[in-house]
Amino acid sequence: MKKLLFFVSLAALLSVQFVAQSRPVAASMATVGAGPNGYDWLIGTWSCTNKNPSPVAGPANSTFTAARANTGTTLLIRSKGKGFDTSSYLTYASKSKTWWAPAAFADGSYEVESSTGTGNKVTFSGTYYGASGPAMKVRDVYTLLSPTKQNDLGQAQSGGTWKTLYDVTCTKS
Repeated sequence: MKKLLFFVSLAALLSVQFVAQSRPVAASMATVGAGPNGYDWLIGTWSCTNKNPSPVAGPANSTFTAARANTGTTLLIRSKGKGFDTSSYLTYASKSKTWWAPAAFADGSYEVESSTGTGNKVTFSGTYYGASGPAMKVRDVYTLLSPTKQNDLGQAQSGGTWKTLYDVTCTKS
């Protein structure tokens, strides 16, 4: 259940600086997640620190890069750290105004989360499928602290209660 960052993940999971299209990618706190370019501000390289490192929650330090995928507005995110490696996408479904964030982990586990939220605090929720364990409900609460700093609070549901697995703060390089 190594689920440190996916975007951050959100991208991923987050994921090698690539040039975005010619529009600026600075985040407006009010427009995070709004529309098909709502996460363009993630494009670039991020350094992350996890307040709760563990084999389940991921390493104390990691990085992620986010880049435009070859299709539309989708972002590809690659996150890695000591003993941790994941790839994920962050893609927008226009009809439902939903962001989808599927992620695959190096140990064979995977998850799919989604969100319709916008603004500086957004929750993605979904299901994690462990390579050697039962599926579980998970959520990530992403808070944009500034255009170059974000936090990902990762939680899993156990016995009807949400328990914090990791608390990761990332700064854009």
